[in-house]
Amino acid sequence: MRHVPSIQWCGVFCGIAIVGCSNATPPKPKPEPPKTVAVAPAEVEATAKPAAPDVQESAQKPVQEPVEAVAETPADPIVALRKALAAAPDKNARVVVIDDIAELGQRSKAALDDLVTCTADEDPRTRWHAARAIGLIGEDALSAIPTLLTLLGDADPIVATQSAAAIGLIRADDGRDTIPAADAQLYANAVESLSKTTTHSDPRVRRAAMRTLRLLSPTPEQLASLLSSQLSDADPSVVMPALHTLADLDAEAVPFLIEALKSPKSRYWATLALTEIGPESAPAVESLSQLAAEGEIEEQMQAMLALAAIGEKAAPSAAVMAKALDSEDKSLRFAAAFALGSVRSTDADAVLEKAAGDSDPFLAEVVAWARAKIHPEDKSLVDEAVKRLREGLHSERPSERTAAASGLSDMAETLDESVRLQLANEFADLLSDPDPAVGLSGGAALIRLGATSLEPLRVRLSDPVLRGRVLEILAALGSKAKPVVDDVIKSLDDSDPMIRGEAAVAIAAIGPDAAAAVPVLLKSLTDANASPDIRYSAAYALGRIGPAAQPAAEQMRSLVTSPDEVLATVASWSMLKITPDDKSLLDQAIPALRKAVRADREIVRLEAAVTLGDIGPAASSAIPILELVSEEDSSRQVRDAAGKALKKIRGR
Repeated sequence: MRHVPSIQWCGVFCGIAIVGCSNATPPKPKPEPPKTVAVAPAEVEATAKPAAPDVQESAQKPVQEPVEAVAETPADPIVALRKALAAAPDKNARVVVIDDIAELGQRSKAALDDLVTCTADEDPRTRWHAARAIGLIGEDALSAIPTLLTLLGDADPIVATQSAAAIGLIRADDGRDTIPAADAQLYANAVESLSKTTTHSDPRVRRAAMRTLRLLSPTPEQLASLLSSQLSDADPSVVMPALHTLADLDAEAVPFLIEALKSPKSRYWATLALTEIGPESAPAVESLSQLAAEGEIEEQMQAMLALAAIGEKAAPSAAVMAKALDSEDKSLRFAAAFALGSVRSTDADAVLEKAAGDSDPFLAEVVAWARAKIHPEDKSLVDEAVKRLREGLHSERPSERTAAASGLSDMAETLDESVRLQLANEFADLLSDPDPAVGLSGGAALIRLGATSLEPLRVRLSDPVLRGRVLEILAALGSKAKPVVDDVIKSLDDSDPMIRGEAAVAIAAIGPDAAAAVPVLLKSLTDANASPDIRYSAAYALGRIGPAAQPAAEQMRSLVTSPDEVLATVASWSMLKITPDDKSLLDQAIPALRKAVRADREIVRLEAAVTLGDIGPAASSAIPILELVSEEDSSRQVRDAAGKALKKIRGR
């Protein structure tokens, strides 16, 4: 889940433990297709199909006619594809044909029975590709929903993910306002089965199930029951994964969570998810305000944190927070002060001014921060906040040191450069803090300061204890770290292979401006005694440097056919970056990149997805795997990159 630094700060000082057919007739109008693995919205609309039959007619005959009843002509591509599927010699050939059938979308209705048969194949790839193809048929595959529901329990999570997504595609394509009883029962069965799947052990399955549930439009009663039963489970090992998935859905999850706020059993968990979603939770402001005013202490506190995460759109809730600032409960007062600063409501000026003299120094610190956030133009308020928070950096309590670093870095944009530099040195000192959480908050604060942090970080590169952590921060700063590139290059020769790897990642993040590192990286790449990870990192960094790494091109080309699959994949990607005009590489690179989008390392998956998009239509064979990654990857960046790559490959 994402971190909102100031939310993290409040969580610390409040003492909250966040546990955690025919193409002759134009298509009928359709609802917006789901964001699923299976297809991009324009693709659903691009395939014409006959208008939907009259509702009464639909109720009187089966949705899926026998295959023999479907008109086929020798010119119809589905005829040849069905024969090819039946004759496929192995599972790889079978998957290729299934994907070709899927490309026909709604015109592949005649192959529905064949695809359903393939969902029982012993090969999981065959099963998930078949489920995907069924979804692309749309509402004409309604009769396959029972099969897809069974596949939700498949041992392979990708099969379950694709099955959930396919149900969503079928429902999105079914634009009937009134659905006959038999079909409505199929959808009702889907709601029940998908509800149970929202606590699946795999986040990909949970995400697909929740998205499809939303498309099925369960009644408020069904939705409340679902959330009450799933989010009120006493075992955090069940609740937290579902919570993470809800938060990861962003705005799509908010309607679910607003309903969850109505149930005493689920509303605390719902506020946690809304907090993580942040500004996109704005539709929940009214419900959260009510909970902040009337809930139990823990619920009030978390509701105010959620309102704080929403930010200025939650300003109408300021009166509730101002009242809580007078509470006898100290934790509520902390949360209220923080929330008032986050929503930046001037309506609370009087109560904050009164609280500024509180005898609790930490509350006074939070209040000072809140007043400075509301009035960044008032130098006296800003100076007072900086003074108090800098004192907090030296508190005996680790939680207060962590909170102070987060609060100060949150104000950094409004501060003079001289003050920012002073803070950068103090944040860098926190990297040595005996408490790991304090060290992490110091690193996050340095990243937020940007280029101002470079000199303190350069100095600490000489400390072998801190070198690895400093390199991680420089990698996060990316191209902003260019001024210290020479110091990073020195770390490429470090005796510790872990440091050499971190240095290569930092060089990669700096990119073309790190061209001076090419000779050292090439040395690592050709070192037969170097560990595989060092060679992978060197090849990746050279690719990120791009055409300026031309001296490494010959060696890199020789590695494209390396027996080491990972090295061959990274080398293929790097060659496309170093010599982007060399189209002869595509035949070798595209298969390698298809594998790379499923690699263990997030950065490899991200770069592979971006590169496939840059290749464009020539990378069309990667569409199925990119569709999958765009939905189920654990990284939001990778999912977004895969989605953008799909648009480029499809020429949109």
